[in-house]
Amino acid sequence: MRIVRSFVAGLEKVVQFPSLIAWLYLTSVLLTVPLALSMRTLLKDSLGSSLVHENLRQGFDMDWYGEFSSGSAGLADSFGPSVVGSLPILSNLEKLIDGEILQADGTILLAGLLFLLAWAFFAGGILDRYAHPDEPPTRARFFSQNGEYFFRFVRLLIISLLFYWGIFRWVANPLHDWLEDATRDVTQEKTVILFTLLVYALVAFLLLLVSLVLDYAKIALVVERRRSALLACLRGARFVLTHPGSALGLYLLLTTVSLLLVWLYNLVAPGPGQSGVATILLAFLVGQIYLIARLGLKLWFLAGQTALFQS
Repeated sequence: MRIVRSFVAGLEKVVQFPSLIAWLYLTSVLLTVPLALSMRTLLKDSLGSSLVHENLRQGFDMDWYGEFSSGSAGLADSFGPSVVGSLPILSNLEKLIDGEILQADGTILLAGLLFLLAWAFFAGGILDRYAHPDEPPTRARFFSQNGEYFFRFVRLLIISLLFYWGIFRWVANPLHDWLEDATRDVTQEKTVILFTLLVYALVAFLLLLVSLVLDYAKIALVVERRRSALLACLRGARFVLTHPGSALGLYLLLTTVSLLLVWLYNLVAPGPGQSGVATILLAFLVGQIYLIARLGLKLWFLAGQTALFQS
């Protein structure tokens, strides 16, 4: 079956070229270090010379956090127990479906934009390696492909941001406004839940459709050596429309793996109540392993979809 073959071929290519995960991981770390240092300064200023830091050595101090969060803004507003374990995943997913992802602090949005630009830089080399696994996997070829396709992927990134903005601006936000008006006087909780699920399902379907088209647009840019990002989008749309079962089936199969990964992480991820050095290090290591697995899964998506596109 074509879906299963592409699924397996994608995993084989990810395992074949593990250095790609390393490049993306190091880039992620470098982009987040300035944010971590800024947060460290904010926390240090909040604790000062008080005895709160002694309490924090025994576990998370909710009394201190209540005072800290009441006067926090900007980057400081993103700190709290919800940043530990699987809660950030669920929180970000909710913001995405609600169309509130762009309401985050400007510093975080800037870091996110830099990460997207980093992906735009590495995308050419990654897809070239997956599309041509028999070519010598040299560092020179990898960075040559990155440089050749970078500005094409930047143009595709701009198009993708416009697509997502259009969904949030013209679909998600109006639907949520309509949902609030339509359920204001409804007394049946089941009716409210049903309407909410329908709105979420419609927004999620549109995001999935755009994501599919853009994924295959990226692949078309490299596999077919296209120069126009707009024509690559049309090519991606044509591929999805002519192979809807295979494209959607592979995406859902990989999404299932992603959900299993989140479930597993939710089982083993320590909560915010860590106090000893050993448990804090364990929480950090588990988080880093999960981050590496997420990056590998993202590459699995690209490798599997590339195999499907070439088949």
